[in-house]
Amino acid sequence: MLPRLLLAILLLALPATANRPPAAGAQSSNTLVIDTTAEAESLDPALVAQASGFSVINSIFDNLVERDYSGALVPMLAESWSFPDANTIEFKLRQGVTFHNGEPFNAASVKFSIERLLDPNLNSPLRGGWPQTWQGLEVVDDYTVRFHFSAPEATIFDTLAQSAAMVPPVYYSSNSEDVLAANPVGAGPFKFVESVRDDHSTLTANPTYWGVDTYKGAAQVQTVIFRPVPAASTRVSDLLNGTADMIFDVAPDDIDTLRGRAGDGFQVVTGNSAKLQFVQFMPKKATDPLADRRVRQALNMAVDVQSIIDNLFKGLGRREASPIMEGVLGYDPTLAPYEYNPTFAKQLLADAGYPNGFSATMDLANSDDPAAANAVVGQLSQVGVNVQSRTFDVGTFNTNWSQDKSGDMRMARWGGLQDPAVFLNFTTVCGGFLADQFACDQDATNLAKQAASTFDQDVRAGLYSQVAHLLHDDPMGIYMSNVLSVYGVGPRVQGWRGPTGRDYLIPTNITLQ
Repeated sequence: MLPRLLLAILLLALPATANRPPAAGAQSSNTLVIDTTAEAESLDPALVAQASGFSVINSIFDNLVERDYSGALVPMLAESWSFPDANTIEFKLRQGVTFHNGEPFNAASVKFSIERLLDPNLNSPLRGGWPQTWQGLEVVDDYTVRFHFSAPEATIFDTLAQSAAMVPPVYYSSNSEDVLAANPVGAGPFKFVESVRDDHSTLTANPTYWGVDTYKGAAQVQTVIFRPVPAASTRVSDLLNGTADMIFDVAPDDIDTLRGRAGDGFQVVTGNSAKLQFVQFMPKKATDPLADRRVRQALNMAVDVQSIIDNLFKGLGRREASPIMEGVLGYDPTLAPYEYNPTFAKQLLADAGYPNGFSATMDLANSDDPAAANAVVGQLSQVGVNVQSRTFDVGTFNTNWSQDKSGDMRMARWGGLQDPAVFLNFTTVCGGFLADQFACDQDATNLAKQAASTFDQDVRAGLYSQVAHLLHDDPMGIYMSNVLSVYGVGPRVQGWRGPTGRDYLIPTNITLQ
């Protein structure tokens, strides 16, 4: 147990309320302003599950391993790893790293961070992506930890990159969740300054960042302000009038507007986020229409996805045939998407016992453009499926999903991982994150488990390709398109490029002119 004096000193790391800099405009010297699409659900890294929040969190926190700008897995707070036996992974940790409040990073930090993430009482939405083979963590010495599994586990690296931010144990064990949700302390390239709910979160460059030689590098701007701006039209107006330097999710209708201002220094930057735009099926019991494979196939045939891509997404996207997408391990380019065929869709519905269709609900997040959802709802009505859409703020939308309280369907964008294991555990794997078993596929589950048990990437790719075929024939949702992250970039921003394999940004490599 730490002495009281040391504990008191560490607790002083709570960000002070006095002398906070104001939320400056985009033209302030050395201050970068970024309009995101939504307020982060929390500033506790274990409670964040969407891109706007990830951008803030990954600027403040570091993980053991991460994916760099090319999408490759790279060491971060874990310097290296080895395999003492088939079911054990040993990580050697970086020495000399301190958190923003002065606590040292060491094996105790790793043990606390992961056990906290997996604590059911915290109810982290990221816990569901953790491998089911997990047995526990062993501290070998101050800078060595071992992960133990019940079987060889190749998916852990993606899991660590996606959902295991390291936190300082004393600070996070000594404060309430209300305090932690509003006052984050990490070891990353930016330090937290302040956050005003639904207005802005301000970060400042960490002058002693340990990772200057990593892909993140040292921050080139002193201050970054993330502002939640749900309306796409407002975001593009902010960019054009200079009150924002960068914006998330440029609406398709605004792309030509920004491209027309290229002479003034405005850019549209796209990145392949390796995400799938889809309507996830969420049946609650075996008698639900969506629990029937024929119904799920019919709904895929009832939606003219290519028309939505061409007309609503302005061609920014490519039809997908399964959740195993291009750029993801196991992608099979020979697998064809569903053909738009409302006549056959009606026949399949009749064969399943629904000649007159049925009614269902579909949940949407208020940060997403509703146009695609409206198009899906309209086209499903043409085959007798009457869908009532329900819109929620992002936090409620994700909470409903993580607690299995969503409607019959949900409009979702999910992925960001080159290894599909975590995505499958959230959506398809029996006994995975979903509490019910009416949306799972046992054959796909068995193949996914085989893929997780070998580190041979060619073998894993072949197994995931089989999963792709299974989930094409028995779809877990209406497969629409891959998601291209579309950012608007103002004339002051230099040096930034769209990342591969994710749809959040870490603004360390940006300079302002």
